[in-house]
Amino acid sequence: MGFTWESICEIRVRRGFFLDTMKKLQVELKDCSYPVCIGAGVLADAGRMLSRLGFDAPPVLVSNARVLRLHGKELLSSLEDSFGPVPVVCIGDGERYKNHATLAKIYEGLFEARADRRSWIIALGGGVVGDIAGFSAATFMRGIPYVSVPTTLLAQVDSSVGGKVGINVARGKNLIGAFHQPRAVLSDTATLRTLPARELASGLYEVIKCAAIRSARLLGYLAKNLDAVLACESRAIEHIILAAVRIKAEVVTNDEREANVRALLNYGHTVGHALEAATDYRRFKHGEAVAWGMIAAAELASAAGKLHAAEAQRLAGLIHRVGALPSLRGISPAKVWRALERDKKSLGGRIRMVLLPGLGRAEVVDDLDAAHLRRFVDKFLESGGRQ
Repeated sequence: MGFTWESICEIRVRRGFFLDTMKKLQVELKDCSYPVCIGAGVLADAGRMLSRLGFDAPPVLVSNARVLRLHGKELLSSLEDSFGPVPVVCIGDGERYKNHATLAKIYEGLFEARADRRSWIIALGGGVVGDIAGFSAATFMRGIPYVSVPTTLLAQVDSSVGGKVGINVARGKNLIGAFHQPRAVLSDTATLRTLPARELASGLYEVIKCAAIRSARLLGYLAKNLDAVLACESRAIEHIILAAVRIKAEVVTNDEREANVRALLNYGHTVGHALEAATDYRRFKHGEAVAWGMIAAAELASAAGKLHAAEAQRLAGLIHRVGALPSLRGISPAKVWRALERDKKSLGGRIRMVLLPGLGRAEVVDDLDAAHLRRFVDKFLESGGRQ
């Protein structure tokens, strides 16, 4: 089931649909390569695109009820025109459903569809759908292909690219998972117009993360064009998605399995994941938790003399301009600390964090003093994020 980027270019020229507005790039890895397509109208032509990429049998579609109601008809119509009837597995909506029970439901749906090693999965939805559908693809029959069709900004700029798939368990987020790259990522920016403001903001925090670790220029663009981005104006939204995906693709290309530089993509995630776990994945959207994690990491870097205080304030100011973050009030520092100690990024019992020596630059720090870090976290929570 090989494919090349040229095959997508060819179908777009021959069929002539929305070529001028399509943004595209290729994720080039050692053992595989796949296209990321970004633009309005992708859902309507997904079937023909995927057929030209070598898929020749109907997929099993994994999504949730809300996304199916909004976008399922358009995608299913496109897929069924190319492949025939498409079985659907509908899962729960939200981070708390990214678990063993939902995984078992997807497996059962695959068995009911008589899926085999030649079958494939298409994931329609946000990061939860993509992560768990991707993990089911990685493990069903020891691995079948999947295609990601992300419908949230967070998924379009982050989780759909890079091949990290998995589920949550009681002890922490994404502690059970695999690396399983998609065969294609189809991001229809028109889906973003159906997002609640809070969901759009959640994705934008991940764009800010990409900018914070790799591109001061993108940070400047966001600061200047934030109103246009929040209004989902086509040019602005496509610009930031392409920029963020390019940053992630470059990092993943250099370090597919997170042996070194890919860890930089975890900026804000160490404290962010701990906040999610400490609140049972109910208080925060993922991007919101990462936003607080970025603010905490910037304050920590500033306190350690690594990051100028003005730059830490500039980053926090941009984050707060995006939208109001859920309060940190009432979160147990002990629960946050336990989650930090269990974080999968920790090595040899030492908590590793990504810190910024400057905006647009990042480094992994693994020599943090545990007692000092714990005092900082306690103070950060008690102050509601205001140092």
